[in-house]
Amino acid sequence: MDYPPGLPALLRSRKRHGPPRRVFVLRQQFFLEEECVRACRQLGLEVREWSLGEDWDAAGFSRFLTGLMEFQPDFFFCINHIGFDKAGRLTELLAASEIPAAVWYVDNPDFIIRAYPRNVSPWVYLFVWDRHYLDDLQGLGFPHVSYLPLAADPRLFRPYRSPPLWKFGEIAAAFVGSTWTQRVQQQLARFQGEPRKLAVIEEVAGRFIHSPAYKARAALAALYPEFTGLPLPEQIDLEAAVLWRASQKHRVANIAPLTALGLEVYGDAAWRDFLPDPGAYGGRIGYNRELPAFYQCVGVNLNLTSLQMKDGLNQRVFDVPAAGAFLLTDFKESLLELFHPEEVTTYHHPEEAREKLLYFAAHDEERRTLAARARERVLAQHTFLHRVQTIIDILGPVFF
Repeated sequence: MDYPPGLPALLRSRKRHGPPRRVFVLRQQFFLEEECVRACRQLGLEVREWSLGEDWDAAGFSRFLTGLMEFQPDFFFCINHIGFDKAGRLTELLAASEIPAAVWYVDNPDFIIRAYPRNVSPWVYLFVWDRHYLDDLQGLGFPHVSYLPLAADPRLFRPYRSPPLWKFGEIAAAFVGSTWTQRVQQQLARFQGEPRKLAVIEEVAGRFIHSPAYKARAALAALYPEFTGLPLPEQIDLEAAVLWRASQKHRVANIAPLTALGLEVYGDAAWRDFLPDPGAYGGRIGYNRELPAFYQCVGVNLNLTSLQMKDGLNQRVFDVPAAGAFLLTDFKESLLELFHPEEVTTYHHPEEAREKLLYFAAHDEERRTLAARARERVLAQHTFLHRVQTIIDILGPVFF
């Protein structure tokens, strides 16, 4: 990823003054990219999208440089550091050109960036969806980091005039989410032929479910003393395996028993292997085309957050209310920063989830009132339009 030595100076000389107007978005057809692009355009920004594959080749990077010169963006934007090379050449180019980048992490940043310190730069502003990661990212050397929770796209998730009961039926209670089986299998496959490491992963995963820690590093080091001597990429792979296996075990243990109360489960087909009654599995639900309508056919939409988000809020917290539907979610302290207690319904443990699921399934008017309040809050403060505006407002004093 070499660039002409005079390019940074040329880009610096053509920088515009005033608030940012042009954003160069690096894309890989990943989660939330489209929503952010739409929000940028709604705010009046001129957007240049650059789609890339898994790797950048010389020809692709040459076309990228041509596009960069033509467009002359005020800043870059991407999700999860997508588009940045491991060697840090793009980071180097942006720093030398004095073009800032806004990177919004919607997954564990530790697993993505910790092994690639050449991407640390004062010209990269990181936003994270769980504030637990702020200190670590600053510890890696990033001077600019901020908490930025997820949001909803009300153009996608909105109440329909009539819920499509003809397609989904009227469902008393449902959970839509993954078992993470494919991801768990991919992580464990890295350690096939190493039975001790696989046993350690399983043991630490069981402990991590009930741990207040948001990293498994200390528990791995305690149970497996060789851990700290492993190469950093292998340490990260072990931590990732623990986190996803723990999340899988936690989700299955909490969701499967509720099917006895009539909860229907939707997601990947692996649910059939985990549910006591495979008939409780309802199939896959497409996020963009089906989920906004599906939520409106469900009396109680249940939420259970991944363990990579010890106090983060996932998409359901925003999408379900935006669709005008009712959500019952596991409690997070950060909920009370974004919603009034009378706008959200939470549970702290499995028994409370059972009780509230049964209660709200039988109380339509209360559900409708709570759902309406939550929707008002989301529309007022928690859309992608709000989040992108926040990014621009934060970048302004630092870079423009």
